[in-house]
Amino acid sequence: MPVVRSHHKLFLDKSDTAGKAGRDINTIITGITNAILKECPSLVADISAGRAPRSALETVIIKDIDLHRYHAGADRDELIRKVMDFMFGYGLLQPYIENEDITDIDGTAYDQFVIKRHGVRSKIPVNFGSEKIFDTYCKLVAIRNGGILNENDSHCRVTDERYRLRINVSIRPRNISGPAISIRKHRKNSYTIKDLKRLGMLDDELEALLRRLAASDASVLFCGKGAAGKTTLMRAFINILPEMERVLIVESDAEIYPDKPYCIEQRIKKKNEGGRPVTLKDLVLDGLTMSLDTYCVGEITGDEAWEFIKAAFSGHRGIATTHSESAEDAFGRLLTLSKGANIGESEKTIKEVLGRSIDFIFYLKEFRVVEVLEVRGYDGQADRFVYKRLYPAGRG
Repeated sequence: MPVVRSHHKLFLDKSDTAGKAGRDINTIITGITNAILKECPSLVADISAGRAPRSALETVIIKDIDLHRYHAGADRDELIRKVMDFMFGYGLLQPYIENEDITDIDGTAYDQFVIKRHGVRSKIPVNFGSEKIFDTYCKLVAIRNGGILNENDSHCRVTDERYRLRINVSIRPRNISGPAISIRKHRKNSYTIKDLKRLGMLDDELEALLRRLAASDASVLFCGKGAAGKTTLMRAFINILPEMERVLIVESDAEIYPDKPYCIEQRIKKKNEGGRPVTLKDLVLDGLTMSLDTYCVGEITGDEAWEFIKAAFSGHRGIATTHSESAEDAFGRLLTLSKGANIGESEKTIKEVLGRSIDFIFYLKEFRVVEVLEVRGYDGQADRFVYKRLYPAGRG
């Protein structure tokens, strides 16, 4: 019986006494990978992080191949290579991972994938063949990037710093519809302010405004829905700050990757990483002792909101992103997050401090800046924030 070398056909044992004729190579690779993820998931994470040699995993792969007689003589080496490629590459998604123009890759089922390029979604011809193979793929992506994904922990968010990816994966039972993956990509060659103007995010007026704000000590909040371009614009803004400005960047997952010198980049420490967890709130608080000029929070989502507001209120420049439905809604979002932290301050006090902490709000939608507000403070008698609309001109 011949050995078929195609990745889409069969790897057969000449003896085939175990009745493995007809087994698809993808099924074999998935079976070996599943066994490894069950037996030694930490080894996969260690190899991916460079803490252990790949040869250690090759020994485990050989053991499983021999146990199930998956190979045929010299073809065992080819099967080992295919398993290693599957475990440490991104397989069918690799071309999209490497495309600098793509910012998002989303899979809602094993055969349903879309990408986002310059703010526009489109379908891509990706099909993993079965839910089982896609489930294994999702677990693999999570585990090798230091996460945990199984029946008890069926959602995981991890970062791949080599490719600058933020990855959310989820499986059953959390997902009724089956495995799903959401990948946010950040360019290795960051967009500059000039690039963003060329792509239509900015016009001449906005470019001039951003450069003026960067040269000052203004605190700026970038807001909008997910994937609106907030982090992309904030990164470009950080990169035009004065060279000697000392900036602390704190994030849940590494996403900003500044090109500007004199930036300190820190991220949280999650519970599954061992030792004492470190939160965004902790990082902002610790920054008070670091002789900083500027605080930057990658994305404000929780009780770090109040610490960020206080830092900006204490004379430092503050830069951050947050989710909101409009520029004016951004302060409502920060107010809600601050109150949720049980800080012991009245709502009026929070509003007064907030109104004096942030100077400008940029609202983005579909990879474009659509509104900019200058914050003039908080009117306690009228119980409202006072804004001046800077962009678009002639409104409000």
